[in-house]
Amino acid sequence: MKRHAMDIVLLALCLGLSACYNALSPTETTLVGPGGLTDRSIPIGALNYVCGDLNDPAEIAKLARADILILSAWQFWETSADLSLIRQANPDIKIVAYFSVKAVQTPWAAGPEGNYTRQLYDTAMPYLAHTTTGDTASDWYGSYLYNFTIPAARSAMLDIFEHFQNTSSNQFDGVFWDYFPPRLYVPADIKEETGLVDLDENGIDHWNDPDEVELFQRSQEAWIDEMRARMGDGFIQIANGVRALEDSTFAAKVDGMFYEDFPAQGYNGAYEFRMALDPAQYNNLFTARTWPRTQNGGPWLLLSHLRSGGTVFGPYPDYSPIPIDADDLTRAVAMLTDATTITYDGTGTRSAGIPEVEYYLGAPLGGVTIDYPTYTREFEHGRIVLTMRTGAYPTPFDYEVYQDGQLLDRSPYPAAN
Repeated sequence: MKRHAMDIVLLALCLGLSACYNALSPTETTLVGPGGLTDRSIPIGALNYVCGDLNDPAEIAKLARADILILSAWQFWETSADLSLIRQANPDIKIVAYFSVKAVQTPWAAGPEGNYTRQLYDTAMPYLAHTTTGDTASDWYGSYLYNFTIPAARSAMLDIFEHFQNTSSNQFDGVFWDYFPPRLYVPADIKEETGLVDLDENGIDHWNDPDEVELFQRSQEAWIDEMRARMGDGFIQIANGVRALEDSTFAAKVDGMFYEDFPAQGYNGAYEFRMALDPAQYNNLFTARTWPRTQNGGPWLLLSHLRSGGTVFGPYPDYSPIPIDADDLTRAVAMLTDATTITYDGTGTRSAGIPEVEYYLGAPLGGVTIDYPTYTREFEHGRIVLTMRTGAYPTPFDYEVYQDGQLLDRSPYPAAN
C-alpha cells in the first residue's frame, strides 16, 4: 500500500453531535469515557432555525452544550427570547445569526411595523429581482428574490441588521450567510413567475449570462467585506452554499463553511465519503480546513446531516434490519479531520438534535496516518481507525474507536469481509 502522512493542526473542533450504536452495550449511552468537559475531545455544534422555550431549563441545557450555535436573529430581535440565558450556562459559546442574502419571505409582510423581518421585507421591495419577462422572481417557495447585486440593496439590508445588533440586548458573535452558490439555484418546480431570472435585466437569463454570473459572485464577496467593515474583524462569518466548499479563494474570506446534508454538498459523485477523505480530491476535508480564516476560532467546517443514514441487514441466519445513523458516520469523519458536525432531530426538521454520545479521548496527538484504505488518528487516551469501503451510503466505511486500548465503539453494521 502507498503510505501517506498528513499533519493536521489541532483545533477544538473535532466534534460530533450525534446518536451512536455502542458496541459494548445493547442500548445507546450518553457518556463514553471518564473525562469532564475539559477533556471532551469532540465538542458540539448546533443549528436551530426556531428555538424551543428558553424558559425551559432542558432547552437551555441542550443549546448550551454547543461550542458554536446558529440561530435565527428574528426570534431574538422580535420576541422576549433571551440569549443571555444560554451564555450564562456556557460563557464560551459562540452564537451566530442566520441572514438571508437573496430572499425575503412573504409572511414577513404581515408582521408589525418595526419588526426586524418586516423591516427587511419592506426594505427589499424596491430592489426585487425580475425575470426575462419582467415578472418578479423567486428562488424558493413563499419568497421573493431581491437583487443584492445592487450596492444600495446590500447597504439598506445591512443597515437593518447593524441597527438591531447594536441596539438589542441580544447580540450575536457572527453571521451565517444563507447562501452563496456559484450561480443562482432555482428549484425546477418553482412556478411563481414567468420567464427566467435576469438580475441585470439585460434580457439574457442568469444561467446564460457570464457577466451576470460574475457580478453575482463579486456581490457575494461584497456582502462579506461590507459586514466586516461594519462589525469588525472579530465578527464570525460562516458561508452556507457550495461555492465556499469548492473555491479556496472565496473560502479564505470567511471563518468557516456549512456542508449541508454532508457529504451530499461539495462532493458530487457516487462515493462522496471517499472523496471527502481522499487527499487527491482537490477539496477534501484535510485540504479544505486550511482555506478559511483562523482568527475567530476557525476554521469552522460544519458537517450537517439528518440522522437517517439508511438500513442494512444483519448477518446470517437472522438477516434482521439494522438502521444506519448518519451521526455515526459523520462523527467518525470529524474525528479524523477536526471538522464540526451538526445533527438535526429525528423528525427531519432543521432543529438541533440532542447529542447522545460524546467521546472523552483527550486531544489529538497529531495528524492522520493514511495507509489506504485505513485511516488512523491517535488521541491522548485512545485512537480511531477507519477503513474505507466504497465510500457510499449506507456503509461507506468501517470504524473502531479505542480508549486506553479497549474497544469503545464501532460501526453499527457488520464489518466488511
